[in-house]
Amino acid sequence: MKVINLIDRQVPGASILEDTRVVYMWLIENLYLAIIDEEQRVIGVLTLKDLHHNADALNVIDFDISKPEVSPEQSIFEAFELMKETENDCLPVYDDGKFLGVITMKRITERLVQFVSETQQQYQKVIHDLRNPISNLSSLIKLLDTTVTDQETQEFIKLCTFSCKHAMEILDDLLYVEIDENKPLVKELTELNEFFKICITEQSGLCLLKGIKVETNISNDKFVKEIDRARLKRAIQNVISNTIKFSYPNSTVKMSTKIERNQIILKVLDAGIGIPEIYQNDVFEKFTAAGRIGTNGEPSTGLGLCFSKQCIEQHGGQIYFKSTEGRGTKFYIRL
Repeated sequence: MKVINLIDRQVPGASILEDTRVVYMWLIENLYLAIIDEEQRVIGVLTLKDLHHNADALNVIDFDISKPEVSPEQSIFEAFELMKETENDCLPVYDDGKFLGVITMKRITERLVQFVSETQQQYQKVIHDLRNPISNLSSLIKLLDTTVTDQETQEFIKLCTFSCKHAMEILDDLLYVEIDENKPLVKELTELNEFFKICITEQSGLCLLKGIKVETNISNDKFVKEIDRARLKRAIQNVISNTIKFSYPNSTVKMSTKIERNQIILKVLDAGIGIPEIYQNDVFEKFTAAGRIGTNGEPSTGLGLCFSKQCIEQHGGQIYFKSTEGRGTKFYIRL
């Protein structure tokens, strides 16, 4: 995106000899003025901020109206950075010495907001479009699996199935993270200790694959809260599957709950590889180096915990962790 597309070309002018009091009244309505010298050339731009910086000046000529110039072919990002660097809300645009108008921080911000919205819509459309061919490919692979008998081809088909599954997981995570942030929750009263038991049980298959033992100490007390069951289940199971992913085969994962000050706390503890300190600030961010490969080579989308944090905070809760590299991690979910 270039500056030329956002130039305000209808800039009111004022003489360099104009009285400050008159200019002040004009600026209240216009925010900025093009300053014109005796030869009718635009030599700068004056703003209210300039007036406030030199409140004792009597005429425009007494102000420093020089501001960095930008070219119409420069990107709006370059103009934005120059505004931040020089603490200006607007800059004059010149082309071969000819004054074209003004580019403002407000116009740039509005355009960027519009761009983000348009990009998000396209992004979601692409995700939906990608899911269909991958889903079809997965179905075709399943048909092949029922007709193939030799071991080598079956192994190849399993790899293809795994790749399709992983691709769908990435697309689903992308879709959840982008859409669910602003999507309203559909809540229903739910007893959370029983709800957590269901979340844990549904992840037992992942534990079996790695020979991981699960020890649970779920409170028998009743704790009822309004939640979006589908989304919160995904958030909780993301944390559990993440714990399993980074636990060593044949190790133990512990999960427990307790009620404290009218809140319920789910603790998920492992003795796995832990999170290096350099990654700990990025664990809940998208696509960071914190999204590492699991202990059995399990891939990571780098989105699961981002969604979990987003969803848990939508429920008025909190997720945090304590971790030591090589000694494991404790995740806490407070609702």
